[in-house]
Amino acid sequence: MSVPLSKQVIRALQRRTARLVVNVGLRRRLALLTERQQRHATIVDPDEIQQWQVHTFNRIWSRATQRFRFYADWKQRHGLPERLENIRELTRFPILQSADIESALTTIAEDAAPCRLIFTGGSSGRSRLFPRGSEDYGLLYASMYLGRSWADIRPGDDLVQIWGHEHLFGHGALGRVRKVQRRMKDWLIATRRLNVYRLDDASVASYFDTICTRPGTVIVGYVSAIRRLLDFMERSGIDGARAQVRAVIFCAEAVNAKDFDRVQRLLNATPLIEYGMQETGPMAYSRPPSSDLIFFWDAFHCHAIADQQLIVTTLQPQRFPLINYGTEDRIELLDRATTLPFRCARVIGRTRDILRLTLRNGKVVETHSELIIDLLDVLPEVRSYFIHQRGNMIEIAVEAAASADLNAIATRFLREIAREFPTLDESKIAFTPFKQAPQTIAGKRQYILRE
Repeated sequence: MSVPLSKQVIRALQRRTARLVVNVGLRRRLALLTERQQRHATIVDPDEIQQWQVHTFNRIWSRATQRFRFYADWKQRHGLPERLENIRELTRFPILQSADIESALTTIAEDAAPCRLIFTGGSSGRSRLFPRGSEDYGLLYASMYLGRSWADIRPGDDLVQIWGHEHLFGHGALGRVRKVQRRMKDWLIATRRLNVYRLDDASVASYFDTICTRPGTVIVGYVSAIRRLLDFMERSGIDGARAQVRAVIFCAEAVNAKDFDRVQRLLNATPLIEYGMQETGPMAYSRPPSSDLIFFWDAFHCHAIADQQLIVTTLQPQRFPLINYGTEDRIELLDRATTLPFRCARVIGRTRDILRLTLRNGKVVETHSELIIDLLDVLPEVRSYFIHQRGNMIEIAVEAAASADLNAIATRFLREIAREFPTLDESKIAFTPFKQAPQTIAGKRQYILRE
């Protein structure tokens, strides 16, 4: 699809405007980004990184215990030291849980004032409130573009976002005004926002057409939304390379290797993975051509505990620091021994994503949803799925290739899962046709529901 000359002129104008807006309006954020890029370029020795982390943590910890009654009490209650000599001593700290923050939110918010309370979770757990200060947004922006810079993506570059959170605009006339304002701001920074709430074939086809009018763009979206785009291209036989996409950034959900590879094969683009949480913002990015995640060592100290749960400590001066915080995300560690900066092979999923399987003797066993997801992902006939646990019954709704037989898919799945659970009661797992992709209020694709 060729872009008309008039649209090419408009696009060129938009790109120049975006550069100007970013360079002038976001100069403080750009200065912070430059500072952090220089730090990552000059401090590369693991011992030097560790020394930097120790020095920075001691400063963050001192300020936290002075400003927040919560951390002063946390320190006294658990007999924690004034300072660390080695960053590995953090493993002796108690794991801070989101429930600990929730129970003390009133005093935390008072001590963090002035601040906003943002919602966390929601797509993978119960939503909670978390304090955020004005300075946090600069840190989040710098982290995001620090990771993107590893693929030569700069602030002001052309972006297409397949995103949600439309509920945040509100309803009625005021909601419509806010949407118009958002579109105007997006135009000024060369961003086009596409609606993740609509992922039917017709909508996805129109999204691809939009992407084709923006050669050189970077696509940013939920993993499930990008997967739908890739599925559409694969089924229709469209030549994705003609869209001239520079890169595709997977966000918000676990990424499987098949989708990572399809970005390269179908779009001839660079696949990237962004990992983070609402409480922290982006924490890690993949660096081409690998899918391994590299954590920003100047913003987070990370380690994994016995159940492979990721534990993080914030090292940038955000409004409310997190000290040895349990993310509830499980990670797959690299086979090879690693030193700083911290890396992992992938984020597997939430630690709470546990499903119950019933055996033929009536016994119920628990397994992480990773097992079922991995088995579904390797079946080439399976396009998408939704896993619904009701009591001890698991219903798997499958969107299959046109020529695929649902019974054959079920037979193959049950044969494979029997390798792990030979006495599984197969009557407690039902396969049904996929009807509709459930979504959270934020527009994220839901893959698992437990009742």
